[in-house]
Amino acid sequence: MKRLFDIGTGVSRALAWLGGAMLLVSAALISLDVVFRAAFKLNIFESFELSTYAFAISTSLGMSYALVTRAHIRIELLYVKMPLKGRAWLDVAACTGLAVCLCVLLYWAGQLVMSNWAGGARSNSALAIRLAWPQGLWLLGLAWFALLALLYAVVGLWQCLRGRHEAVHERLGVASLKQEIDASTARAESPAC
Repeated sequence: MKRLFDIGTGVSRALAWLGGAMLLVSAALISLDVVFRAAFKLNIFESFELSTYAFAISTSLGMSYALVTRAHIRIELLYVKMPLKGRAWLDVAACTGLAVCLCVLLYWAGQLVMSNWAGGARSNSALAIRLAWPQGLWLLGLAWFALLALLYAVVGLWQCLRGRHEAVHERLGVASLKQEIDASTARAESPAC
């Protein structure tokens, strides 16, 4: 099971790096567009359209990494006052709710992409990009996120039913302030990938 989670973490990290690279390329295109418009009165990069696609795709690619690193935000008012068993069950409920929402979102996003693919929908810009291509990449990011959320929810439920509440909390729970500081310190001290 640990191997499966390690693979999920590795793939999610790679997707997050890819999403970050897309945002950097978008920033470069926007900068070039500004320079070319000011200097030559030319609009050749279509940075607005491309950066919009890059932002949507990079967001969906990065959400799974936020899941595996426990970076999603939750309201902790009652959570921190509960015993470990109660927190573990709340962690499973939160992950299950996330997985259910993602499955519904994935279904409707899939319908949208398939409809645009069948209809040959294109952007109404000079690029006339087939909308199914950027939407398909966005959908892949959502699908990976949904798959991981389902995996985490099922494993968390299984571990809760077996009484392994500490393991559930370590995998799904809200990180304590000390854990967040330790993780930030470890990332700052580790060499870049």
